[in-house]
Amino acid sequence: MSAEGFQTLDVTQFRRALAKLHNEVSCCRGRVEVKRKGCDDVCVLIGKAELQAMEEALEILSNTADFQAMCKTLSEVVAAASPSFPPIAQA
Repeated sequence: MSAEGFQTLDVTQFRRALAKLHNEVSCCRGRVEVKRKGCDDVCVLIGKAELQAMEEALEILSNTADFQAMCKTLSEVVAAASPSFPPIAQA
């Protein structure tokens, strides 16, 4: 595992180990970074429960007064810097 908590594999290694990785990720909440030679795009395999927990946390955060205030401030900064730029949508 790397410092970020990801195991990094290339596509070939990932393909060979998919069943084992599926078990580790779904049961142990691990994460696996998958990359391909000659390509800068990377994807990450995470468990469904972990994804749902992150989505729920983001939804809760987006409904807080602090988040709303941050969006308002950001919209004001963008509007001041570029009057023709459309405002950021509030959640």
